[in-house]
Amino acid sequence: MLKGALIGFGKIAQNSHLAAYFNNGLKNKVSLTAVVEPDDLNRAKSKAKYPELKFYKSIEELLNSNDIDFLDITTPPKYHKDVIEAGIKNNLNIISEKPFTLTLNEAEELYGKLKNYNKYFIPCHQYKFLPLWREFKEQITRLGSNDKIFLQFNVFRQHADPGLEIFNNPWRINKEVSGGGILADTGVHYLYLSIWMLGQPLKVTTNIFNLAHHDYEVEDTALTTIEFEKGLSQITLTWGSNSRLNSANLVSQNVNLKYSGGTNLVKTVGNNEEILTIPDPSDKKNYTALYVSLFEEFIKGIENGLKPTGWVNEAYQSIKLMEACYRSAKEQRTILL
Repeated sequence: MLKGALIGFGKIAQNSHLAAYFNNGLKNKVSLTAVVEPDDLNRAKSKAKYPELKFYKSIEELLNSNDIDFLDITTPPKYHKDVIEAGIKNNLNIISEKPFTLTLNEAEELYGKLKNYNKYFIPCHQYKFLPLWREFKEQITRLGSNDKIFLQFNVFRQHADPGLEIFNNPWRINKEVSGGGILADTGVHYLYLSIWMLGQPLKVTTNIFNLAHHDYEVEDTALTTIEFEKGLSQITLTWGSNSRLNSANLVSQNVNLKYSGGTNLVKTVGNNEEILTIPDPSDKKNYTALYVSLFEEFIKGIENGLKPTGWVNEAYQSIKLMEACYRSAKEQRTILL
């Protein structure tokens, strides 16, 4: 039984990570025993709500008084690097929420420390386990090497996620803490998905805007086009919508996939149209299942003594591409990769 600790106990920790650890598929493999939460009020309220967990104010206090196998980092991005380095120093396995660092410089420094690490590391790139994106990946893999592909991802939201209500502190719109707006918060998922599906990016062009939330110090809207040898990925993100909507398309001369939300994925090959039934990505139950799959991958890596090289490289490449997106927006030009 692997014993772990959550570092940070905000909304994503309580609603997704904790729900996954309590899942029947994981509770016989891993035990979440401790939590680090520096906020006094949240720590006190959480102690009463989760009496089975030991709560600590700092990671130093945790490491001095608890025997654990891994850290699960759910703090805002500003604090990821310090906690990852504490995990490395104490020879612990590490899970980290995305984006795994605040800046490219931090990513480069941690990449050097993690690529040959003798423990396991995994970023929270849980979207790769979504049946919808697995179908996209499978269809791309089946296409010939000369087939060009156009991927399109659209993510519409009304505002930045405010986080845990008790904090009254929407850190996602604080650039110093988040590293950026919707591109850093949600867009990073679609950056690593694009790389996973299409390979190494060649060029990127990004524009960012504040369309609806002029009080945000970060962008509420981002438009990104990434060029690959295999084709293009277009990512449209906004916190300026009047409703929540996810949609996506895969376009090629041989097969098209169209997703417009819900549980239906339309697959067209030639003149033949087929409707595939998939789990609704927006359903909370299915979202928790993604974390279960991610944590199962983490456990398997630990048990088999695997090197974390692939996951480390993916985490680093996602930050490198995100930094290029922001540079493109700032300099108003296409960035060659």
